[in-house]
Amino acid sequence: MQVPEDTVKARVDEGWVWLEGDVEWQYQSLAAERAVRNLTGVRGVTNLLQVKSRASASDVKERIENALKRHAELDAKQIRVDAVEGRVTLSGKVRSWTERRDAELAAWSAPGVSHIDDELLVQI
Repeated sequence: MQVPEDTVKARVDEGWVWLEGDVEWQYQSLAAERAVRNLTGVRGVTNLLQVKSRASASDVKERIENALKRHAELDAKQIRVDAVEGRVTLSGKVRSWTERRDAELAAWSAPGVSHIDDELLVQI
């Protein structure tokens, strides 16, 4: 199950769904939204789910850096990771748009990440 039970509350008014609550991962927020978006009668969804971190900023940063190192094609030494209260900033240089996307996906894989500022530069 992508979204843990009892973490998301849904409120419906005239076909509009509001999702509220706390989740640990960004993918859980997106999965909850996808689960209701195409239901019959749903006109729209407002996703107010909050990604709440259980990990410290230093733990999030370490997990992101480890994930980047696992991607053999990425040069993790060229990427700087700053994490504060679930907000992650990626800066530095990558060799391609694919590497930039892979770095961002690696950052999303860390628990507690609620927002990513991608400031990576692609060196061509």
